[in-house]
Amino acid sequence: MSATTRLAEFVVKTSLEDVPAAGIGLVRRAALDTLGVMLAGAAEPAAAIVRRLARAEGGAPLATVVGTRLVTAPGWAALANGVAGHAHDFDDTNFALMGHPSVPLLSAGLAATEAETADGRALVTAYVVGFEVSAALGLALNPAHYTRGWHATVSIGTLGCAAAAARLLGLDVAQTGHALGIAASHASGLKENFGSMTKPYHAGHAAMSGVRAAQLAREGLTASETALEGRQGYAAAFGASHPLDAALDALGRRWQLLASGIAVKPYPSCALTHAAIDALIELRAAHALQPGQIAAIEVGVNRVVPDVLAHTKPGTALERKFSMQFCAAAAAAEGRVDLASFEDGEVRSPAVRDLMGRVTMVVDPSLPDGLEQHAWSRVTLRLADGRTLASPPRGAQGHPDTPLSAEALRAKFLACATRVLAPDEALGVAEQLEHLEDIPDLRALTSRLAGDLD
Repeated sequence: MSATTRLAEFVVKTSLEDVPAAGIGLVRRAALDTLGVMLAGAAEPAAAIVRRLARAEGGAPLATVVGTRLVTAPGWAALANGVAGHAHDFDDTNFALMGHPSVPLLSAGLAATEAETADGRALVTAYVVGFEVSAALGLALNPAHYTRGWHATVSIGTLGCAAAAARLLGLDVAQTGHALGIAASHASGLKENFGSMTKPYHAGHAAMSGVRAAQLAREGLTASETALEGRQGYAAAFGASHPLDAALDALGRRWQLLASGIAVKPYPSCALTHAAIDALIELRAAHALQPGQIAAIEVGVNRVVPDVLAHTKPGTALERKFSMQFCAAAAAAEGRVDLASFEDGEVRSPAVRDLMGRVTMVVDPSLPDGLEQHAWSRVTLRLADGRTLASPPRGAQGHPDTPLSAEALRAKFLACATRVLAPDEALGVAEQLEHLEDIPDLRALTSRLAGDLD
C-alpha cells in the first residue's frame, strides 16, 4: 500500500470516537486561540490586500471572512482568514511540524464546513486528521526540511489542510489520495520571506491550496499514487530526514496532538524569541532592573535559530517579530512584548532602541537539540556595576509542558477578539467554543465572527 493511500485511509476512516478525550479538549483550546488571533489580524494590511482581491474575483458566497461582512467562495475565505490569522505571528505552533498548525487547518476547515453546511463535530474531526497528517510528515521531513529553507507551515501544512478539507467534503479513499497528491504539488513556502507580508500569506496559501486540492479531487482530477514516496515525489524532493513509513506507522496509535502537542504563544513574535523574552521579563522583575543598568545581553540559542531570527537591525514591524535584538531589548527595557510593541514605524522607545545594540545572539551547542527543544534559550545579563545575572536553558510558557492556563488563554482571546467584536459578543463566542463539537451548524458560530472592518 502506498504512503498516499495509507494517509488517505487514515483521513477517511478515523472517527471522533478514536480520538482521546484530552485531544478534543486541545482542539477547543486551539479554536479559541486561533479565532482570536484571526480577528486581531483581520485589520492588518496583508489581510486587507487579500480581501480586495477576494471581493474582485471571489465566487459563490458560501464562506465567511472573519472580521468583515464579506462572504465569498471557500478558497478565497480560506486564504483571507489564513493570512489574517498569521498576520501578527501570534498563532500556535507544533514542534513536530516545526510550524503553525491551527490557523491553516481552521481556515480551511471553517470554509469547507460552511460550504458543506456541516457541524462542529465534523470540523473537530477534520482538524484532528489534518493535524496528525501534518505532524506525521513533519516527523519524517524535519529538521532537515526546515533548515534547508522551507517554511513548514505551508510546505507541510498544505497536505494537512488537504486532509482536513477532504474529510469535510466527504471524499472517499481514492479521492482523498488524489487530493493529497495534488496538495503535494501545491506545497511551497520559503523562510527567506520571514519578516514580510508573504509569511502570513503562507498560512493562507496552505489553507486555500488544501481546499482547492480537495475540491479538484472531488471533481475527478487525479494525481500519482506515489506522489509522496516516489523517487521524484514529495519526500524525496523536500529532503526527508527519516523514513516516511516509520512516521505513518504511528498514525492513530500515537496521537501527535498529545505527544508533540500545541504551543500557544503569549507574545506576538516568532516562537524562537519566547524563552528569552520570558527569562528577561523575569530577571527584570526579580532584580528591579532599569535599562541603563544593563551593559550587555547575551542570548544562547539552538543552531536552527539564526537563519530564522535573521533581522539583527529590523527596519519594519514585521521584521521586529524575527529579531532577537528587538524582542530581547523590549522585554528587558519595558517588561512586556505585546501587540503594541509591533506598531508600524520606528521603534518609539529610546530605551529599547539603545538596548538593541547591546544584545548578542550566539549559537550554544550545549542546548538540547530535540525537535521540541529547538525554541529553548539561555540568557546572560552583564550589568554596568560588574554583576552578572543568568537564566539557565529553558523553554517558554505556553509550550505543551508549561501550558497557558484556561484563564490566560481566554484573556488572550478576548484581548484579540475585542479589536473587532463587542466585548459581550466576544465572550459569547468564547463560551460557544467550549462546546465546539456540539454545534449543530457551524454557521451559528461563523455568523458571530462578522465585523465592520470593510
